[in-house]
Amino acid sequence: MQSCRQKVSYFVFAASFAVLSIIAVTFPNQKAFGDGLTAETFSATLGDRNAELLVQVNPPILTDASRNDAYILFRLYDANNNQTIQYTTFFVSIEKGVGEDAETIMPATLFHTESGLLRLKVQPTEGDLRIFGTQEQFLNAWVADPGGTVNIQGPLFLEGGIYHLRVEIFGVDNIRNIFADENIPKFDSWLSVGDVFTQNIDYRGQPYNTTIISYYDRVRDFGFNASNQQFKWSMPFDWNTSRIEDTNIFVHEEVKIPKSLAGIGDTTSFTATVNGNPISGRMLAVDPYSSQQELTLHYLLNKDDIIGMASGITQGDSGMIFTLAPATGQVAQTTGEILTDTGNINVVLEWAPDQLNANTESTLTLSFHDGFSGERIADDVNYNLRVFDNNGSQVYSQTGLVAEGGTGTQTIDFPANENYRMEVEVTGIARDGQSIDQTRNGIARGIVVVPEFPTGSLATAAAIAGISGTIIVVLRRFVKIAPGLGLQ
Repeated sequence: MQSCRQKVSYFVFAASFAVLSIIAVTFPNQKAFGDGLTAETFSATLGDRNAELLVQVNPPILTDASRNDAYILFRLYDANNNQTIQYTTFFVSIEKGVGEDAETIMPATLFHTESGLLRLKVQPTEGDLRIFGTQEQFLNAWVADPGGTVNIQGPLFLEGGIYHLRVEIFGVDNIRNIFADENIPKFDSWLSVGDVFTQNIDYRGQPYNTTIISYYDRVRDFGFNASNQQFKWSMPFDWNTSRIEDTNIFVHEEVKIPKSLAGIGDTTSFTATVNGNPISGRMLAVDPYSSQQELTLHYLLNKDDIIGMASGITQGDSGMIFTLAPATGQVAQTTGEILTDTGNINVVLEWAPDQLNANTESTLTLSFHDGFSGERIADDVNYNLRVFDNNGSQVYSQTGLVAEGGTGTQTIDFPANENYRMEVEVTGIARDGQSIDQTRNGIARGIVVVPEFPTGSLATAAAIAGISGTIIVVLRRFVKIAPGLGLQ
């Protein structure tokens, strides 16, 4: 695309020979990062317009069937009215991988779309990348059809993993309206295409099919140790802290284990680690209800989680190592915060009264926060709420709920003293005067224990349990000395 740059510079220099309008706008180069996501929205200022750019890859999970509908979507729109900005020219390059492993798939290429929507429809094939269509004469940019589509063929989406998209907004409103070089808005985004890994494991002479969906990068080095019932696998990951700190990053691993795998698939308490770091709470969501045949577990690691782990990672390590095994002797606790499976929304949960009991009304307050910045969401959040008992029966369900200003409350009466599973499904974020934003939708999962000591009493309860255990041990020793006392 060097000829495009030269051509633009020539037109700017020789304005007397061509009609050209340079957009006068202060628009500093911006870099935004999304790592492990399938879509991201970037913000910028375009004259008197607050512009936003949506970048999205599809499919979110790569299978033989989903490759038929593979595409990359770019949409620049006015954030004030949600109107797509027409006659937009995009400068796009694509790489596969991060750091030294990155491979250029499409060098920087100009695309122009009259509708303002650009959809690169991909036919995944081995070999060099090919672009089908026509090129306009002013910038030599590839022209999208009236629906915004340009067809390309090449080594895109042949496998899951991280795709690095460099995007520049070259011009808007007219093919001849282009930004000065120093004002061209620039964005970097690392978006992920999920990889499905399936393998049979042998346990007590029987084969069991196990599936891992890695929404970040490809699964490697999978193994199962039957003696301790531990699963182990890895995936490529760049632990460079400078990169992580500048990145909206999210790692999601979804594990499916047959419920017929006795002692593993029929339990809901697990010990899990990432590079030796124990994970629990909102970082590990257990879902026994979505399927009658499979238990599903979700590893959900956000930026803060990963930064916390990175300090203990040996320099030069280039992978995430996951382990998973059934836990014994652990007491379940009510989840205080839960993260959606897309990583976009974190839901903080507060119960009143603190002490939950069956057949007693309990008030749940849900506050919705940005999953990356942690900031409270000030817009209205649309959501559904479901609660399941130990048998998977739905004991509470409300749909079409609205958390006004990012906060909502619901009253729940638990029918029995037991552990419950809860799902909060985010279905959209509503801003005044705009259409519902559904790009951040997802499901967050957690556990509710009824009854349970109030949060502030957990330490006291543990201390009491420890004291009681000591007393019992002392008494039992005393019985051996003086059985005539009749202690049991």
